[in-house]
Amino acid sequence: MTQIRQFNLQNFRNCSQAQCRLSSGLNLFVGDNAAGKTSLIEAIWLLATGRSFRTSKTQHLIQHHQNESTLFCEVVSSHEALKSHRLGMQKSATQTTLRIDGETVKGQIHIAELLPVQLLTPESHRLLEEGPKARRQFMDWGCFYQSQEFIQLWRQHQRILKQRNHALKRRLPREQIQLWDAQLVEIALKIDAIRQAYLEALTPYLLTFCQALMPEIEEEVVCQYRSGWPKNTPNLLDLMTQNFAKDVQFGHTQYGAHRADIRFKFGGLEAINTLSRGQQKLFVCALLLAQASLHEKVVNEPVIMLIDDLPAELDETHRLKLLDLLQILNIQHLITSTSESLIPILAPETTQIWHITAGNPILQKPETSN
Repeated sequence: MTQIRQFNLQNFRNCSQAQCRLSSGLNLFVGDNAAGKTSLIEAIWLLATGRSFRTSKTQHLIQHHQNESTLFCEVVSSHEALKSHRLGMQKSATQTTLRIDGETVKGQIHIAELLPVQLLTPESHRLLEEGPKARRQFMDWGCFYQSQEFIQLWRQHQRILKQRNHALKRRLPREQIQLWDAQLVEIALKIDAIRQAYLEALTPYLLTFCQALMPEIEEEVVCQYRSGWPKNTPNLLDLMTQNFAKDVQFGHTQYGAHRADIRFKFGGLEAINTLSRGQQKLFVCALLLAQASLHEKVVNEPVIMLIDDLPAELDETHRLKLLDLLQILNIQHLITSTSESLIPILAPETTQIWHITAGNPILQKPETSN
């Protein structure tokens, strides 16, 4: 299985130095508010994705009066006969250096391939209520791991789109702007096909986990994919030509893969409108578990689950259900909580509990729940 065996950080937020040798199952980080437990989850997410889920300002990540922070983890992969990889990041206010097994690499993709992580936070329900960007990121996470050509197509699309939008803003001659159109459409259609195939494969898993976590909801969820252009468009290139004047007016490309979205519906109604806030959180859990299960089937490796403040997300009954499902799926999970008593320990032999004070994790022996 994919798992983090060792994780170290230095000069990250309020943590001067921390070393954790993690369990293959539950790793519970317990501490008061502002003790630094969320920073541990954040650091792993940062190493895996290149971005924080708490801030966009690099200076907030580096400990006060320090010039840089360092993150390191050792990842074990059963897919490579238990081969381990050493992943590292050094981040200063102006530069980020990434290393794999001591060698400097360019591009977050190389670390992301070796460290597939998912994240659940008290803000995760916003996936349903915010704009389409977060839902595209959710969808593209799965496409990245399950289609070898997806990342290259996505990069090409981003590069060409940026050039076309720059030309639109500068109001260059029409023929110069439209030089990009045919290639942009060709790539967009390939991305679109990958996304549609991914959501089609994901839906059966989502139905299963919705039933497991929300059995009271009788209607089945429907994933309504939106390509980024009108559904019945016979020719995307013609559509862009017809709307060229509007593109110039607004200064950006209106139609394309960059405008894709997913809408989740129950009984024909938007999930955001029909689910309670508690059910929305459960639905996001179902989405992540569905994605994890499909990932394991296709890639033959489980993901690693990061959960910040689980008791704030779910009540006691649903916490137990989620933990049980993570155990069944054999997923290494790192969870933060303000109280050890709020998290049931289902498998003491694969559980470790860390008490956090001022960013310093101290390993405790787990106790079996009654």
